[in-house]
Amino acid sequence: MVFFDILFTLTLLVSIVIIIRTISSSEKIKYSSNKLLLLLLAILSYGLARHLFMNLVQYNYNINFPVGLVFNSPIACSIPILCFLYVKKVINDSNTFNTSDIIHIFVFAFFYILYELPYMADRYEFFNLQSDHLYWFNYFNINKLPKWLIALRTVLNVFYTISTYILLHKSFKIKSSTKQDKIVRRLLNKFTHVKSSSKQVQLVRRWLYNFTHIKTIMTIATIFFTLKLLVKNEVYFNNQIIVSCGLAFIFFALALFLYKNKTILFNLPSFMDPRSLRREKIKIEIDAKKIYEYVTTQIEKDKLYLNKQFNLNWLAAELEIKAKHISIAIKENNFENFSVYSNHFKIQKAKKLIKNNYLQNYSIEALSLACGFKSVNTFYRIFKNETGITPNTYAEIEGGK
Repeated sequence: MVFFDILFTLTLLVSIVIIIRTISSSEKIKYSSNKLLLLLLAILSYGLARHLFMNLVQYNYNINFPVGLVFNSPIACSIPILCFLYVKKVINDSNTFNTSDIIHIFVFAFFYILYELPYMADRYEFFNLQSDHLYWFNYFNINKLPKWLIALRTVLNVFYTISTYILLHKSFKIKSSTKQDKIVRRLLNKFTHVKSSSKQVQLVRRWLYNFTHIKTIMTIATIFFTLKLLVKNEVYFNNQIIVSCGLAFIFFALALFLYKNKTILFNLPSFMDPRSLRREKIKIEIDAKKIYEYVTTQIEKDKLYLNKQFNLNWLAAELEIKAKHISIAIKENNFENFSVYSNHFKIQKAKKLIKNNYLQNYSIEALSLACGFKSVNTFYRIFKNETGITPNTYAEIEGGK
């Protein structure tokens, strides 16, 4: 058992380090599905770490925790629900929670309440309880859960696993019988059919199916342990560390895959958006880096951002580059949109003027006009958002150097 304890510990620690590095080295998490996936990873981390701690306590102090305390039921109930919601959010490219999503949260709350109810053993069970069960029952209020509730938890697991497969099947294999439906199918097949040529959609499909397969393995294990308990009244307790090692390896594989494929974690939902697919196709056809460097050089060289007509379409016509190509090049270089990109030049101009003591002779209004802003309030707000301070404060800091 010492070997499995060490293996379990190392696997879990390495997995947590990989997940932390994945999050810290990637862009801002903006999709609800990403947050759900990270919540899943956090719950798995907590559950495995909790199990590891209990194993160490049991080994060093010869304490036998109740199996209901080791395998935390609320955690076991939350995982299938969160897995289903994650898959649903990726497929629907939805960043908000609707009524149907909230229903699943209520399902979890219902099960959580069921597990927190003070179940009392009947007279026969009470007189046959072992001394360690009596100890946990009396001093820590750890109830012996009824078998029907354990079985219901397994039914929940199976239900959500099957529901996830049905959701995947409906999303990636669209079947229709009417002529109108067939037309819709041909249009949607460009982006969502299994045989689609889009690498992005194939990536979505492969990831979501593999993710669900992993969850299915966990469901099958749950069914196995539940049947042993219900039919033979046996608890797979002595070899629980082996089961934990298996879960830890699954967790490690998941963490490693996400680290090597950060696109999965941070951009996957957008791949289900047809507009995103078109952008991906354009990105393959153009050299976004060269376009960005050329456009930026021309803007800075000729101070195009000071022109009153300065916008994406005007710039595209001026430089004879397609507006879509410029937009993609900008986003590939960490600018949210063209407005943020153009304001960047204007704020840099403002900083330069302030460093040259511009505000000693002119007002804030004059400074905003000199930098290409049409409104002083807009200039003030954007300057403070980008620098964290007001133009006057910036001038005081620069003047004190």
